Amino acid sequence: MAKFTVTRLLETAQILATPVGQAIPGFFDYMADFVQQTAKALRLGLTFADNFACEVKTVSLTNNTAQIISASKVVTGIIPVRVISQSIGLDSFAWYYDDNGRLTVRARFIGETLPVSYEVTDTDAVDQMVEQYVAPPTGAHDVVLVILF
Repeated sequence: MAKFTVTRLLETAQILATPVGQAIPGFFDYMADFVQQTAKALRLGLTFADNFACEVKTVSLTNNTAQIISASKVVTGIIPVRVISQSIGLDSFAWYYDDNGRLTVRARFIGETLPVSYEVTDTDAVDQMVEQYVAPPTGAHDVVLVILF
């Protein structure tokens, strides 16, 4: 796919040569600048910190435990972006204001997979099956959150 360029999206030289372009050149200069900045942002990637009213914060959370966190403004949403771990993943996440008005989060993590064996007692030809068991993680785990205002 072709990349966005100002000349492909808004041919300012051609527009400014028309009677309308000569009557309101400031508008077309503004639009050319707007299109260029938009195309550049889309090409280089948008960031939460630069483009949204938010706070990016790393917090330490314990599995399935409600924890109070702080925010500088009234929160409208929280997005868990990343668990800083090579063996722990995020299974579920919730946030709410508790009865005392404190911002509270709760995360459930997926732990390491452990092999578990058991005997099958039916008459099938299978004597033994191996199943995977996910051990609940222990301790606290760092999670990067985007707190939206």
